Amino acid sequence: MKYQDVQGTESSTSDCGSHVGQPIWSGPRSALTIGCLHKDNLYGRVTRRNPLLRTAMLGGGDLVELESKMDGDKYMQIVVENLFSIMSGGHNNVGWGVNTVIVDGETGNILNSNFFKVNSAGLLDFLKTIQEGNIVLVASYNDPAEQLTDEVRELFAGMGSRMVYSVKHRDNWMFAGARGLNKENPFEKLIVNDKKTNAYGDWPEMGELGGCFPRKV
Repeated sequence: MKYQDVQGTESSTSDCGSHVGQPIWSGPRSALTIGCLHKDNLYGRVTRRNPLLRTAMLGGGDLVELESKMDGDKYMQIVVENLFSIMSGGHNNVGWGVNTVIVDGETGNILNSNFFKVNSAGLLDFLKTIQEGNIVLVASYNDPAEQLTDEVRELFAGMGSRMVYSVKHRDNWMFAGARGLNKENPFEKLIVNDKKTNAYGDWPEMGELGGCFPRKV
C-alpha cells in the first residue's frame, strides 16, 4: 500500500510507520498512533516542531501507572496534536472495555469519543453515528469481548477490521478504520490472551500500532 508523504515522494506503509519515531511515553504501553492531515493522507511524522495529528492509546491489562514525559497521565491516553489529551486517565474519560474516537478525515477534528464497558447497545449506537469520511480509532482495555456482539463485530468489519471476529476475553485489540473500507488495512493488532504466553499474568503483553492512514478510502 503506497502513500504520498509531505515531500511528495512515494513511501510504503512500513516507511510511514518509521517516521513516527520513539513514543513519548516510558513504561509498558499499548498504543494506536495515526499521522496528520496532509493532501490526501494522514501522515505519520510526529516531532515537537511538527506536531501533526497523533492519536495514541495507552493501556491494556491490569491498571498500570505510566510515567508520561509530557503530562504524567495514567494507563491510557488518546492524544491529538501530540500535546493535547482528548482521552486519558487524568481526564477520567477512559475505561475498561472498548475506548473509541471518531475523527473527521478531512479536517482531523475530533467528532466524538467514549468508552464502553458493559453496555453493548451504547457502543452499537455510537458506531452507527460514523459517517463516510470519518476515521474510527479503537483501543481495548482489560476486556473488550463483552461489548462485541455479532452486530458490533459486523460494523467493525465494515470499517476494515479483519481481526474483530477473533477478539476474545481479555485480548488486547487496537484498530483504526473507516466506514466502507473493504480493502487491505494494516492498522490493526490483536494480542491474544493466553496464560502460557501472557506477559502480565492474566493479561497479554502490550503493543504499539502506528503508521500512515489514507484520508480518502
